[in-house]
Amino acid sequence: MNFNVYSDILKNEKNFRYMILANLISRFGDSVDAIAYSWMVYQLTGSTAWLSVILGVNMVPTVLFQPLGGALTEYFRKKRVIVVCDIARGGVVFLTGACMLLGILRPWHLLILTFVNSSIEALRIPNGLAILPQILKKENYKAAISMDQGVRRTSELVGMGCAGIIIGGLGIGGALFVDAVTFLASGLLLSFLKVNEEKRKDAGFQIQGYVGTLKEGFVYFKRSELAVMVCVICVVQNLCTLPIENLQAAYIGEYLRLDVFAMSVGGTAITVGMILGALCLPVVSQRISEKRLLIHGGILIGILYFFYIFIGMIPSDMGKYISYFAVAFVFGFLNSMIGVTVQVIFVSRVPEEFVGRTSGIFNALACSSLPVGSFLLAGLSAAFPIAELYLLTGILSIAAFILIGRSKGVRKIEN
Repeated sequence: MNFNVYSDILKNEKNFRYMILANLISRFGDSVDAIAYSWMVYQLTGSTAWLSVILGVNMVPTVLFQPLGGALTEYFRKKRVIVVCDIARGGVVFLTGACMLLGILRPWHLLILTFVNSSIEALRIPNGLAILPQILKKENYKAAISMDQGVRRTSELVGMGCAGIIIGGLGIGGALFVDAVTFLASGLLLSFLKVNEEKRKDAGFQIQGYVGTLKEGFVYFKRSELAVMVCVICVVQNLCTLPIENLQAAYIGEYLRLDVFAMSVGGTAITVGMILGALCLPVVSQRISEKRLLIHGGILIGILYFFYIFIGMIPSDMGKYISYFAVAFVFGFLNSMIGVTVQVIFVSRVPEEFVGRTSGIFNALACSSLPVGSFLLAGLSAAFPIAELYLLTGILSIAAFILIGRSKGVRKIEN
């Protein structure tokens, strides 16, 4: 495989160098924060229920506010928004860490701080996507986004590996300070972006104009067969992969009868697979169309469920570990291919003035499928054992992607 395309982008796209370095640093901090924050919540409350509540509060702004944030991309300079958002998130994390160290942090503080932080992120995400066409040449979209996702996943893997050392050496409050510094560093790096952008010609922000802009985004999304179809694929993918992601502990303990080490094996395999899947996309997409990547990738994820079932029939534990690593790696590889392809389609095929608004609506719909699917999965897992649940999910996944592949709207995805 020829990966010279990545060195060419780094050499010729100066703005992208700032962005990818900022994303690398911030994702490292996020990985440390994810572990430190969960541990902090449990230490503070002593309740697993609070972990679920915090997770739910964290998702609310993503579903409710991203469409609103997407419409705001037309009124404010995107570079300024992402820089301010990174600095603001760093401030919120710093405040959380300070309160933890001072011993004044309470569970209700966490609810408020989590909601504020997620709300800032809901504004930052569509602006971060909408700025890509302004800092990249169109022919570099696919390779740049693939490289960005590969770097992010690699940084997450390193961050998870370092989290225990950082928390053990600096404590939870110190780990949160590390995360805060990474946000500030990200904001500083992004401030060096050279972007020529103009706000809407019809002036500053006004409620009436904003409502019109928001409505335009929904109208465009509704009428765009491409946007709707890609969103449907992403929602179906989310639902099809939930059992593997949410029931990992039960699958390993009840079905494979392995210990907690297998969770590390599976998690590492998925992450490595996602890194390579993202980095290999530009090479693979030279031979396989975006439509086939999405549809066939989804079908293959369904087939993987049969392999997950087969692993439980292997007699030796070592055989299970090796097979589990291999299957989880392929799962991460395919998941990453589909996810990066979706992002490339949005940036390259949606008109530039609608990228922010459409991505906000898309992300809200895609994320809202996760809690719905989780509740449905909880009910099904009470009625079916792991093997039967995996078998059912595999069959339904294959059937769903075959139906999508035969639908008229999927033709809009063709290269």
